[in-house]
Amino acid sequence: MLNAREIAMKVIYDVEFNGAYSNMALKNALNTDLEKRDKALLTGLVYGVIDKKITLDYVIGQHSKLKIKKISKYILIILRMGIYQLMFMDKIPSNAAVNESVRLAKRYGHGASAGFVNGVLRSVSKSEIKYPEDRTELLSVKYSFPEYLCEKWINDFGYDFTEELLGAFEKPSRLNIRPNILKINAEELLEKLGLNGEIKDGCVILSEGFNIASDELYKEGYYTVQDYAAMQAAKILCPEKNETVIDMCAAPGGKTTHMAELMENKGKIYAFDMYEHKTELIRKNAKRLGINIIEAVTCDSSEFDARYESIADKILCDVPCSGLGIIRRKPEIKWNREEINNLPGIQRKILDNAVRYLKKGGEILYSTCTIEKEENEGVTDAFLKDNSEFLKVYEKTFYPNIDDTDGFYICKMKRAE
Repeated sequence: MLNAREIAMKVIYDVEFNGAYSNMALKNALNTDLEKRDKALLTGLVYGVIDKKITLDYVIGQHSKLKIKKISKYILIILRMGIYQLMFMDKIPSNAAVNESVRLAKRYGHGASAGFVNGVLRSVSKSEIKYPEDRTELLSVKYSFPEYLCEKWINDFGYDFTEELLGAFEKPSRLNIRPNILKINAEELLEKLGLNGEIKDGCVILSEGFNIASDELYKEGYYTVQDYAAMQAAKILCPEKNETVIDMCAAPGGKTTHMAELMENKGKIYAFDMYEHKTELIRKNAKRLGINIIEAVTCDSSEFDARYESIADKILCDVPCSGLGIIRRKPEIKWNREEINNLPGIQRKILDNAVRYLKKGGEILYSTCTIEKEENEGVTDAFLKDNSEFLKVYEKTFYPNIDDTDGFYICKMKRAE
């Protein structure tokens, strides 16, 4: 049977070289007979090593005569895992970190691999990291963010704010859950869960995680996992019962079902997504929560569909984006560089189609899970300039270092009667 470190190595390999999503790959890996302690180690290693890749590779470069590009894939991951344990996991003894890494290297490398791993890790364990002198490169190495992104955020937000932001992304995210107000309120839900946590504006913020998939309260539709910032999208759009609403980019349905709950499950919501397997997720979530006013539609929101022209009282445009606001939850987003220049064009197409579906006097809420100005106020400001019948009535960017939430942008715009 594979142990936690070996499973972690395989998950990290899958994310790094096969394009797997860390949360999904880890979810599958945790579906084993590992003890709770080993599952915690597995989770910590996967998220930690993926998140700290630049720092770990910088340290390898300081202690290895072999260039990173010359190190085989499995041995590179084993080195990263070993260094991560030495530098960032206080409860793991140095000898255990080194010896377990050597054991893996014997199994997944050639004859000299174990000696190489042993030598590098022993050297790392006896020394302190020496950071670069250049301030931008220092942030990149210290917080393990791509240098281009550090430079961009320094230009956008200033150096001190950027360092605070990077530091906030390092903090583990707490589990946020939204009670299904058709069945229960936040206070009642927290009591039923029997866990430590707090309530913030109707959101239950837990101090510890647990196995949601096997939880009966979840299966019976008492709650949905959703970050506090993302919860604000439906709240600020504020759909009312008996209205007609369109969710332009709905899967897996978190914001869609939230709107249905706010509407007291009365009215109509059309939930769009491009892929049938994703619209099926919306249907499953709605059924689990006891909601029947959502019609999931498989379609491309960037293409106009005359069937929905001028029917909506309110529209949510939670558009595809770079996702740079949710790095705490999906650290590999840092490495999957999306060409930001291409995204605003897609986002604007979706917004322009939403206008054609909206009634006079109706409202559109545009949102993203990024902090990139080009995808946020850059899109909405250009839209408002081209559409004088719309007025901006609310705008906010949530930042992890200020709001202790995911990075998230919301802009609500109202059309004249």
